[in-house]
Amino acid sequence: MTGDASAAIPLVTVVTPAYDVGRYIGEAVDSVLRQTFADFEYLVVDDGSTDDTAKLVKVHGGDDPRLRLIQIVHSGVPAARNTGIREARGKYIALLDGDDRWRPKFLERQVSLIESLPPEVGMVFCRTRSILDNGMLVKIHWQRAGSYDFDDFLVRNNPAGNGSAVLVRASCFADAGDFDESLPWAEDLDMWLRIAEHSKTPVSWGSRYFLVDRRLRAGAMTRDTTTGEAVLDKLLAAQAPRLRRYPAAEAYVRPALLALKYGSDAKMAQHWAATARSSGLGRLARSAAGRQLLVWAAMPASGRRAVRRAQGLARAAVKRATSRLSFLWNRACYGLAHGAAIRKLPYRQPMPSVWECLRRSCPRWWPTCLESCTRTL
Repeated sequence: MTGDASAAIPLVTVVTPAYDVGRYIGEAVDSVLRQTFADFEYLVVDDGSTDDTAKLVKVHGGDDPRLRLIQIVHSGVPAARNTGIREARGKYIALLDGDDRWRPKFLERQVSLIESLPPEVGMVFCRTRSILDNGMLVKIHWQRAGSYDFDDFLVRNNPAGNGSAVLVRASCFADAGDFDESLPWAEDLDMWLRIAEHSKTPVSWGSRYFLVDRRLRAGAMTRDTTTGEAVLDKLLAAQAPRLRRYPAAEAYVRPALLALKYGSDAKMAQHWAATARSSGLGRLARSAAGRQLLVWAAMPASGRRAVRRAQGLARAAVKRATSRLSFLWNRACYGLAHGAAIRKLPYRQPMPSVWECLRRSCPRWWPTCLESCTRTL
């Protein structure tokens, strides 16, 4: 389980920063070790966890020689990633957060994609599915497949979406430097912009496959909008003037829209919206994000609050309905397979969701559903 540093050099190094994710780390580790592509080393960097994260990494890693646990003093996600990258031996580096999980063909498809592309492509990223704390699928995030440059990443507000979706040439980090350990948020976007600007392989490429499940959980740093908006404002001020194909104001369109829809700082949202509108109403009207921004910015503050409340109630209702349907589906599968009286089965939050089971065609979905029900019931 501790790994063998003298083993043959792997093609890929997977790095997982982990801090107090004992509830999820087993899924993350399992999703890596069960990849259909096997030529990798796996470095889990325990960032000074106070729970059983390190213990569970060892349990799930077992005797697999590809996995190595590195323990450091708590320093934050960027520092943990940097520690893993410095220890990496692979030609490519893939990042997976300790509370996320990959689909089985993540590495196979990502490696195949980057090796089929021109040599100036330094990073590939896949499409993402969002899951709840309990593993239930709630949203898919689509982005166009194809080439992306500096302007695309800034104007589209990080189309890669999250660090767990990328596979990067190790040489990109040598060119662009480490993740900025002073940033409590948006360190991903900062890094991808520096790769696009300073790397010898500056092009990124989007895949058409959904290969990563990003977990949405209470208290996660990525959900801290107060911290995030302040950090993003500084990043936009520094990077927007460097845009080549767009006016600098274009970089503020999507951040302004998100801040108006979900943000906690009304003053920041209005500042971004005013900056975005300076690019011209005609330009804004040509994009879907721009048109939405115009609508949200025109609403009174009370109107925006009312829409947010309505959206929150709708999301909660969908979550409850989906959770109940998923439970009934999994309970029925378990009951039919084991001949048990369904009404006597105890309630547990199921995983995967009903949509995950329905997505699979018979007989592929059955073993997964049965295994899930057996484990949760």
